[in-house]
Amino acid sequence: MPLVRPRPGGRGASRLTTPAARLRRALAAAMEVARAGEASMPPLPAPTGLLPFLRFARLPPAALAATRRVLEADAEFRARVAAATDESEVGREGWLFLTRPDGWDTELEQSAQVRTELEAAAAEERAEQDARRQLSRLEATVARLELDLAEVRRELARATVALAEERRVSADASRRAAELADRLTAARDERERRRGDAQAAATEVARLRAELAAQAPVVDIAAVASAVEGASAAADRLRHQLATATAALHAYDTAPDAVDPPADANAGAPPLPASPSPSQAARRKPVPLPPAVFDDSDEAAVFLVRVNGMVLLVDGYNVTMLGWPGLPIPDQRARLVDALAELVARTGAEVEVVFDGSADTSARAIGARRGVRVSFSPPGVEADDVVIARAGAIPSHRPVTVASNDRRVREGAHAAGANVVSSAQLLAALRR
Repeated sequence: MPLVRPRPGGRGASRLTTPAARLRRALAAAMEVARAGEASMPPLPAPTGLLPFLRFARLPPAALAATRRVLEADAEFRARVAAATDESEVGREGWLFLTRPDGWDTELEQSAQVRTELEAAAAEERAEQDARRQLSRLEATVARLELDLAEVRRELARATVALAEERRVSADASRRAAELADRLTAARDERERRRGDAQAAATEVARLRAELAAQAPVVDIAAVASAVEGASAAADRLRHQLATATAALHAYDTAPDAVDPPADANAGAPPLPASPSPSQAARRKPVPLPPAVFDDSDEAAVFLVRVNGMVLLVDGYNVTMLGWPGLPIPDQRARLVDALAELVARTGAEVEVVFDGSADTSARAIGARRGVRVSFSPPGVEADDVVIARAGAIPSHRPVTVASNDRRVREGAHAAGANVVSSAQLLAALRR
């Protein structure tokens, strides 16, 4: 290739501020020419300033600076380097530095300025891209924080509703406590009244017996005996009423949710099943439900009928009238007994169902065959009273659940320490 000789004189002296790194390819070519000269025969000595760096495969920054100084000072060596390479190898800036044509320094400075501007523009573009990425991250963070804020607001709304419900329940409980206090006072007053009546009846019986003993020779013994027996029966009824009132009073004293016992409207009717003793009512506690299972949920009924040793007492017509209102009464009873029998088979619970009115032998037979105890209330006695009394008569170590929508039955069951489910809850459990 034609050799472009550097121009001698002041034009050859470098006044450049171009960094050595931008002339790296030209400086590396100069180092290769120096090595090749040392290895040629005969050898062409390398400039002394380059000798310490000839053994380096990759030029360190100090070697670049030294090579540039040698090329600046040694025009002959610079010409050797220019003759051994071309512009495509060393780049336009390196070629201008080696050959130094007219205006080379101005062009080199302009090229350096353009390169600087391009690098600045590239740096600005990178900075802008970094800013865009940072902005995108910040926008994503803001969106996430807005979602978190919305969730916090929803939680706050739910907490506000829960607090309002808790305050309502607390107000209802306070009102209920006041009602129970009034009932307790009324029950105590009724107990004292009946106690006085019983004492008066006992006094009357004693007086009649004394009068009978004193006047036996002249008095119609049969008439007096009949009167005494009538007074004795009255006294027995009063004692029964007193016992009922005493049990109710004890239930109020021991159970905050207790209610009035059933009124003894049929004093002459056959006695109900044994009422709970005060110790039994005090000892039995309702079976606690699992966490997140509420008293009025279907899950509560399903859980309770599966409790080991559970006795399920069912207010018969209260359930059938809700479950099968369009069927005749006998069909309603049969449907309920069949469903309860399936429940017994699934859970092993002990089930008793009580209906109002005279006994239906076919219903009893169906119940006995299916493992369900079926009973009917005595004449003049409601099934409600039988269910309440039965809940209290069951030994206190057995868990008891009463199924009814009747308020008096539910309150009486609570007083006996039993769990209570509605007829709808029981029907839901029967369908599972």
